[in-house]
Amino acid sequence: LMIKGKICHQEVNTMTAKETELQREMHEMAQKTAELQEELSVEKNRLTGELQLLLEEIKSSKDQLKELMLENSELKKSLDCMHKDQLEKEGKVREEIAEYQLRLHEAEKHQALLLDTNKQYEVEIQTYREKLTSKEECLSSQKLEMDLLKSSKEELSNSLTATTQDLEELKKTKEQ
Repeated sequence: LMIKGKICHQEVNTMTAKETELQREMHEMAQKTAELQEELSVEKNRLTGELQLLLEEIKSSKDQLKELMLENSELKKSLDCMHKDQLEKEGKVREEIAEYQLRLHEAEKHQALLLDTNKQYEVEIQTYREKLTSKEECLSSQKLEMDLLKSSKEELSNSLTATTQDLEELKKTKEQ
């Protein structure tokens, strides 16, 4: 029983250590998730600002192009070049937007993966807690059993002492 108790105690200690390690890892994962979310938010805000500036620049350039076409038809070649440049900028902006959207999608997938991992760790921790509770109940049961055995041993010892005394008295009585 003592060996069984020691084994249960060792298992409880091992499970407690594993639970602590899992909690530490979950805390690190939560910190990393928060850091990634913060980075994503900062990057998104920066990109939104850049995108807004680029869109305003495009709008401004288009307006200038229209004014130049009305004011002077002789600058048609120049305006055509500017228009071509503008289209290239729009294409680049679209490419950048597509790239940023792809990055955002990848970050969201990564975040979902982290959340799934966190859920798995939570399930594992719950399992270890249940095992720990079971082992603690086992220890309590064994402790109670040991107390009963000690009590029985004490009763037997007292009974043996009383019987020994009775036997000695009988011997004395017999000798007389």
